[in-house]
Amino acid sequence: MSKNLVAFALLLALLPDTSWAQVVAKLVGRYQMEVQGGDILELRADGTAWLAGDEMKWSVKGNQLVVGTDVMAYSLQGDRLMLTFGAIQLAWKRIGGAGKVPSAMQSAANKAKPQQPSAAPAPAATAANGNAQDDQARQVLTNNAWCSFTYNKTSGTSTTRKVVFRPDGLMTVNGGAESYSSGYGGTYAGQSRTGSAMRWRLENLRVFVDQGNGGGFQDIGLTANRNSNGSLILSAGGREYSMCN
Repeated sequence: MSKNLVAFALLLALLPDTSWAQVVAKLVGRYQMEVQGGDILELRADGTAWLAGDEMKWSVKGNQLVVGTDVMAYSLQGDRLMLTFGAIQLAWKRIGGAGKVPSAMQSAANKAKPQQPSAAPAPAATAANGNAQDDQARQVLTNNAWCSFTYNKTSGTSTTRKVVFRPDGLMTVNGGAESYSSGYGGTYAGQSRTGSAMRWRLENLRVFVDQGNGGGFQDIGLTANRNSNGSLILSAGGREYSMCN
């Protein structure tokens, strides 16, 4: 390779990535979470970010926005930045370009806003210190019923369970079991139905349930993931639940 070609190759390597620069130019700015008293997110052209009083770094990897240690899928819809955490999507409205960082006093005030009592009463299932992520997760839980099905090949028993998270803070659980077996004693088939209601609440993306047995609210270890088809699957108590009617 000639010296001129080497110099040209080095020059290309030193040039900024135009596509990345365009992405950064579109994202740089100040955004506010679209909830009452929502936090401010500022993305600066130098790769630094400011969120609710904390300084951190930000970058873009494909269709993912990395802010500090958080990695989120993102999309721009006009003046709104849509950030997706698993099954939860948050909307942030652009309120201006990257500007002056608020003072520490303003930061503390912003953090305190969501905890201030409002004139309107909060829904029963809303925690007093609920945040935007909880609001999004609560909407996902209450918009659909959730059903689970299991089958035991050994016993021939199939079980179903349907859970409904009601916005008023009640959770209904209806289940059924069907069994079928045959052997020396003949063929046996049986059915059973169960139903119960209990209280539930959501705090910091964790679901707590009070079964009314005097133990109070207990974390049920609910997790959410997407299967290979992209459908949301909830897991708790060794069972998996998918959306149903």
